[in-house]
Formats: sequence, C-alpha cells, structure tokens
Amino acid sequence: MVHGKHAPIIGANAMDSTMVDVTDIPEAAAWDEVVLMGRQGDCKITAHDLAAWKGTVSYEVLVGWRSRLPRIHLGGETAD
Repeated sequence: MVHGKHAPIIGANAMDSTMVDVTDIPEAAAWDEVVLMGRQGDCKITAHDLAAWKGTVSYEVLVGWRSRLPRIHLGGETAD
C-alpha cells in the first residue's frame, strides 16, 4: 500500500527489493512509506490476504520475513 491505496507488485522480488506500480497513485514519490502488511489509511492487508494471493497459509508468510525487516506491532512498539 502506498498513500492508503493498493499498489500492485510488478516483476519478481529480488534481493530484498520489490517493485510496485504507482501509476494510479499520482502523489507517490521516492522514499514514501510502503506497507506490505498492516493498515494505512482505510486500506488493510493481513497475513491471511498475502497467503491467499500466494496460495499458501498465513504462517508461511509470517516466518518467511527475515529479521532485518522492521516490525511495528499494534500499540506502536517495535520488536528487535
């Protein structure tokens, strides 16, 4: 999600990099926050959503994210 709007992933993920199509989000700019899972504005993506899109289960989505990816949990606290 970018600016509270879904931005489709394009291409393949490579070396911790992902490209998204922001054609329909004119206010998008370099260094904008991108939310992979969570809530931004009125838009929400859950682990179950990601799993359904990938054809797997939510547990596989959650354990597949590496430790260098920052996590912000509900309540605003981060986990190290």
